[in-house]
Amino acid sequence: MENITTRNQLYFDFGRDYDASLENFFFSNKNQVLKNELKELIHSEQKKDIFISGIYGSGKTFLLNSLLNHKENTSKSNIYIDLAKLDGTKDYFTDLNQFDLICLDNIDKINKEMEIQTFNLINECKDTSTNLIFASNLNPSQLSCLPDLISRLKQMNYFYINEIGDEEVLDCIKFVVNKLDLGFSDDVMEFISKRIRRDFYSIKTTIQDLEKFLYSEKKEPTKKSVSSFFKGYKA
Repeated sequence: MENITTRNQLYFDFGRDYDASLENFFFSNKNQVLKNELKELIHSEQKKDIFISGIYGSGKTFLLNSLLNHKENTSKSNIYIDLAKLDGTKDYFTDLNQFDLICLDNIDKINKEMEIQTFNLINECKDTSTNLIFASNLNPSQLSCLPDLISRLKQMNYFYINEIGDEEVLDCIKFVVNKLDLGFSDDVMEFISKRIRRDFYSIKTTIQDLEKFLYSEKKEPTKKSVSSFFKGYKA
């Protein structure tokens, strides 16, 4: 198993985020079912194959990495695979059916040569305890892949990461600010909420960039300093 992990890590380490954590992801009210499913995956011995879709920036890659990083999974054999990075010139998936958890990202950007390998991997894992988690900007019905591969993907438990509603943007900002221990006032956070994009990745990244800006400029988090930040900021 160690040899398998070492060999494949050369191909699969692209996009790996070793700091991602489920505790640091903002699950909106409409995403509570997904949250419960992921928790069940972590703590249950029952095999689960899951397909997650959502718009760019909704947090799909973050969630995959969070699953891999969870303390319940770090002692198990698991791996992250960005399908968009594989050109199909090698047999990448040999013996991966021995793993406990395989997270496959960006299947909507998969190389045509990789479709058969992915289809075969699903079949090889079918009668094992291996959990497969796919992520995509598109749902299975929207993919332009081999019909047999799409059929296999449609058999998985499907979840869509719902966008953060306008009424939850401020809650998400407060969540991120609290996690970063920034101590922004309610007025400042409400000011930010009217100027920020409505997806988790953008909110998290913007708050982090704002923190860096305030530190470099030696400014306190006020409406004036935040306004100055947004004037020159491109998310």
